[in-house]
Amino acid sequence: MDETVLEGVFAVAKPANISSADVLQNLQTTFAPSATFAPLLRHQPKRPSKGTENVFRMGHGGTLDSLASGVLIVGIGRGTKHMQRYLACTKSYETTVLFGACTDTYDCTGEVTERGESEHVTKELVGEKLGRFRGQIMQAPPVYSALKIDGMKACEYVRSGKQLPRQLEKREVFIESCDLLRWYSPGDHAFRYPGEDAPAQAPAASVRLTVSSGFYVRSFAHDLGLECGSRAHMVTLDRTRQGNFALAITTDTSELTAALTYEELDAGEEVWGPKLRPQLEKWVEANPVASGHVDGRNPEMKRQFASETVEKPRQRFRGGYVAETKKERIKQQGGKYKGKWGPKLDRMQQIQGTDEDTTSNV
Repeated sequence: MDETVLEGVFAVAKPANISSADVLQNLQTTFAPSATFAPLLRHQPKRPSKGTENVFRMGHGGTLDSLASGVLIVGIGRGTKHMQRYLACTKSYETTVLFGACTDTYDCTGEVTERGESEHVTKELVGEKLGRFRGQIMQAPPVYSALKIDGMKACEYVRSGKQLPRQLEKREVFIESCDLLRWYSPGDHAFRYPGEDAPAQAPAASVRLTVSSGFYVRSFAHDLGLECGSRAHMVTLDRTRQGNFALAITTDTSELTAALTYEELDAGEEVWGPKLRPQLEKWVEANPVASGHVDGRNPEMKRQFASETVEKPRQRFRGGYVAETKKERIKQQGGKYKGKWGPKLDRMQQIQGTDEDTTSNV
């Protein structure tokens, strides 16, 4: 009798102040000795180059900053091939914005770069300005981000003291909803400015957002401060939903799947196993291992490829999206030849052109 190999996609409720990579490492340690993933361990390809700590092929569908908590989607085994669709799905966040100062990182982990008056910032003013953050807008990403410029992350340029080759381009994002959850008057909260011990004598606001891919909550906090005629930065962030996964399930969200909590993972396989196993069994049933003609000639595979092509999310490229056709993509990415072949081919063409000119003059 064939044993069931469990793999697929699930979600973990990431605590604040640990990295997304730390979550994956903790899952590797938790799952390696488990009975749930023993069949996967026996059937998966050997991973000699990954060391003894990374026994499973594993990845996440969208990094959460260390400061943030909430839903982190994880793929294990064949599930890692499906992470791209979760990068492009809608996400819901709850964030707290503190007025009166902005930072270089746009959140409370950075250094204060500018202060602004906040006495005039009221609950009514913030509620009015939030209306400008609904629908389709253009948003500039923060320089402290993982967006790459010429193959290097923007944050790495800043941290190494290098000048950005070019400014990060504004990108089109969509905000489905943007609502004020709670208002904090000065003295009603314990949020502090970076480098200060006492609570900031400035107002703060908790906001719930549902947004498209490519949206930066830190940029939203920074921009909201400017809209209100002040300065602001993000002090808390919680991702409550991503795709069909959520932190908590209610009667209104019964179609969603609850994320595994760290408490469940720490309690042992007898606790997290019964919760995770049905999710992966359902995923394996919906995503059987390909057999037969995997190049699309088999009618069933053709239908599957066609369906995946329709559902495949549009990939980002700089300030917009990757072009639809190959010809347009070549033009979008800088011409026919790129990288090390570009200058070499240019020189070869110049030499050939010089030879032709010399021959014609003889």
